[in-house]
Amino acid sequence: MKKLLNLERIKALSYPAFKTLMIIHFLLFFLVVLVVSQVHFSIPGFSVKALYRFPHIWEFFPWVASWFNIFLTIVLITLVGNEFSFKTFRQNVIDGLSRNDLLKGKLILIFTIAIYTFLMVLIAVMIFGLINTKEITFNLIFENSSLVLIYFIQAIGYMTLGLLFALIFRNNALSIILFLLYFPVESLFRLFFKAEARRYFPLKIISNLTPRPEFLTLTSETTYTTSSGNSALDFNEIGLLPEKLPLGITVILAVGYIGFFIALSTILLNKRNL
Repeated sequence: MKKLLNLERIKALSYPAFKTLMIIHFLLFFLVVLVVSQVHFSIPGFSVKALYRFPHIWEFFPWVASWFNIFLTIVLITLVGNEFSFKTFRQNVIDGLSRNDLLKGKLILIFTIAIYTFLMVLIAVMIFGLINTKEITFNLIFENSSLVLIYFIQAIGYMTLGLLFALIFRNNALSIILFLLYFPVESLFRLFFKAEARRYFPLKIISNLTPRPEFLTLTSETTYTTSSGNSALDFNEIGLLPEKLPLGITVILAVGYIGFFIALSTILLNKRNL
């Protein structure tokens, strides 16, 4: 495992654009959260400041970070595509690695990138949350903190899907284009199914791991509630959005899809020529 980790580190760092792209990813995330933090307006049912306080920040920051998962996946696709372009996969097999070792190496790379972005979000949450939350308690700080772990799973989900595309098409440009096209294609394909079934498609499941925070319910206003006690501004409550799957079920299905992507990647890497 240590040998594979070191090998992937050397490969990634030998790609000149890798460090630059990761720095850009880091800066983009913090730029967004900094810019939004400077927005000062409030409407009934919505407060920007509430997004930067515990516990709501645990919803907001992973959601913002999820915007850049496609960026990370493109970086991953590029690294895998380089293995085919520069024949390094073939050379690694000649040097004694098995095809399964090659896949394990890429999974280690995926987990390493996911850990980086997990720590990035976690550190940002603690910094901004502690600065903006007035009355801090232990329970308040860690309420909803599991959402950052769920974001970690989501990052892995997108990148394992990207790995599958890279292994299928073996060309950086083609893999990236078709990966990006898969988003609208799946969205259109879902339209042929009933609303209940649409919730179970891969991208729908993975994207719902970090759902849009209920911005319209982050206020202390109590005049916008229904007789059931729910917010009248909740999109699900007023019927504008279909009922979502419970988060626990979504996580289980996402992990299942990740396993499926890895299984297909294993088959491809073992069956096709390098």
